[in-house]
Amino acid sequence: MVKIYKFLRKLNRIIAYLLIPLFIFLLITGYRQVGYFTFITRGIANSLHQIYINIAFLVLFTFHSVMGIRAALARKKVKGLYIDILLIIIGIIFTLGFSYFAFR
Repeated sequence: MVKIYKFLRKLNRIIAYLLIPLFIFLLITGYRQVGYFTFITRGIANSLHQIYINIAFLVLFTFHSVMGIRAALARKKVKGLYIDILLIIIGIIFTLGFSYFAFR
């Protein structure tokens, strides 16, 4: 059981490192929509920003946040299967709710 906690901690750290360049690229495509950074076309920046990078960022950020909340709760001695299921449900609702707005 301890091995899964170590794996989840390492996975959470890897996702955090993946979020950094993804966020920078999200900023660049957002600035391109406004008119800056003309090295990519506005159409490509628009589709990348509103659909592809947005969804990837949303999924990774949700997973990273839920895992951080889970670790914080575990430090406070609040843990168990019900907490894990509740956090998974909250993460799915959050991801699906904001994904709806991306494809609307």
